[in-house]
Amino acid sequence: MATYILRRLIQSIPIIIGISVISFAIVYLTPGSPVDKFRTPRVSPATIQNLIHLYGLDQPLPLQFWNWFTHFWSFPWDNTAWGYSFTDGLPVRDRIFQRIPSTLLLMGTSLLVTVVLAIPIGILQAVKQYSWADKVITTFETIGYAMPTFWLGLILKQLLAVQFKVLPLYGQNTLGKQGDIADMALHLVLPVTTLAIISVAGWSRYMRAAMLEVLRQDYVRTARAKGLGPGRVIGRHALRNAMIPIVTLLGLTVPGLLSGAAITETVFSWPGLGWLGVQSVTERDYPVVLAVVMIGGTMVIIGNLLADIAYAIVDPRIHY
Repeated sequence: MATYILRRLIQSIPIIIGISVISFAIVYLTPGSPVDKFRTPRVSPATIQNLIHLYGLDQPLPLQFWNWFTHFWSFPWDNTAWGYSFTDGLPVRDRIFQRIPSTLLLMGTSLLVTVVLAIPIGILQAVKQYSWADKVITTFETIGYAMPTFWLGLILKQLLAVQFKVLPLYGQNTLGKQGDIADMALHLVLPVTTLAIISVAGWSRYMRAAMLEVLRQDYVRTARAKGLGPGRVIGRHALRNAMIPIVTLLGLTVPGLLSGAAITETVFSWPGLGWLGVQSVTERDYPVVLAVVMIGGTMVIIGNLLADIAYAIVDPRIHY
């Protein structure tokens, strides 16, 4: 297992380099410049040129990439390794690290709710295939999976925060209640619900398909023929094998939640990494945008690796 993990980590190096090159090219070749917001009649052309020189934008693009790449991957990471924000001049690493706990809280809670709800729902659909319950749940799953994240978030805000006023409208805490866990939990409800509804809709369909395939296997029929009860057949024999595709989905969902959280965090003004990324794009804050993109790309690689490792834990037939 250790040799396999080491080999996968080595294989990820060219992927990281490719992500870095493509991300840097897209960001820096996009029309516009971080200094455009300063181009007003009150700002002299000399001041604009000084800003361009300060940001290093007057250097050749390959040299800019090399300087950024070598600093970004220089270990150990001090607070200057990822550069400085073009917006407020603060170290990018500090801005990122300030936002990560909020995103992890939102993503972790959403993932927990998704797992707790989607797996039992998928099992129920498989056991009661083509029943009225399966058809009703399938209808709601299709609707939930088709809804855009931003639209669902806005609808929930309008209904529960504006119309009925039972939940906070935006933010992570009410002003003056920073650190209040109960208040933070209330602010979590709407963004978590937005992410969980869409995730549960997809996950439960995967769980239903995986469980149906397993229930048709010969060893499941044999277990039933021996007189084992439905609960034991499903829980002990079918569920573990049906969880293998879900493990794959789990590894791919973790980085996917980051992109979904970017939209949800923006809708609900949740002070996380996703909202920071969206703000940085609109402000053309290149160092922060690149840092957020690289974190997302690294999460995809780690998520795939964790999914492969989990295969061997869930299915003893798999060895590396």
